Amino acid sequence: MYRTSLRLTLTYLSPMVVGVGLISLFPILYNVYISFTNQNLYHFRQYSIVGFVNYGKLFQGLDADFFIVLGRTFLFVAICIPLFLAVGMAAAMALNHPSVRFKPFWRVALIVPWAVPSYITALVWKFFFNEDFGTLNQLYRVVAGPHAGLPWLSDPTWAFASIVIANVWMSYPFFMIVILGALQSIPSELYEAAAVDGAPAWSQFRRITVPLLRPAILPATILSAIVTFNVLNTAYLITKGGPFISAAKPGATDFVMVYAFRVAFQLFNYSYIAAFAVVIFFLLFTVTLGSLRFTGLVREEAR
Repeated sequence: MYRTSLRLTLTYLSPMVVGVGLISLFPILYNVYISFTNQNLYHFRQYSIVGFVNYGKLFQGLDADFFIVLGRTFLFVAICIPLFLAVGMAAAMALNHPSVRFKPFWRVALIVPWAVPSYITALVWKFFFNEDFGTLNQLYRVVAGPHAGLPWLSDPTWAFASIVIANVWMSYPFFMIVILGALQSIPSELYEAAAVDGAPAWSQFRRITVPLLRPAILPATILSAIVTFNVLNTAYLITKGGPFISAAKPGATDFVMVYAFRVAFQLFNYSYIAAFAVVIFFLLFTVTLGSLRFTGLVREEAR
């Protein structure tokens, strides 16, 4: 009876196992295999095993493309996450205030940037950032004169800032939803007791709101950091990774996924970018395991 039940269970699970293996496991293993070859546009079929050559290219000094792209991506995440949190917190607290009218309308309106597909939002922002007839420079010329304008997409610093702005616009509603739900779960009696004791609004926020929001904010922050680290649509559609100082070097907005896409599908250096992807995979895998452990510890402390 037990063997029959086990055989029946394996029979039902086998299509799922085969499907997951073909969709997820096989591409990962094939990517690892390609990373040890010299496959590119010129050696697409007749490639050979070259060992750790591609991995050696990744780590050739601190000025290697890998470290440049990785450092720029970490900087991008470090700038975006606090902005997500600040804007999301402000929007959530405004919506949670009892004096705000038409709350259902504002909730829908503020969640639209997150609900709209990212490639549509990226193309809209690309129009806004256009230096000749874009919306932002047109508004700027009203104040600074007809010939004024900011080099949104041609200057490395402004191009980086443009991706940050567009990404904050698309991502802050996620934090707003998480924080708004957590705010509505905080008992109002805590604030009433603090008000009776004479605690000002800032003290109530720092000693009541923030500690009770922490178990909800931390997982959202970790998840958002991983998603932001893998940003592709926004940066590629707005700047294509540029502006480029040299064709041989990463562009000012060449983040990890943008650089990987560009090298794989524009420069056709498959084996090099396969090694790049393997290293990034293990990096994100380690960060995810650490974040899950950290989140579990925070939840235990909250209990």
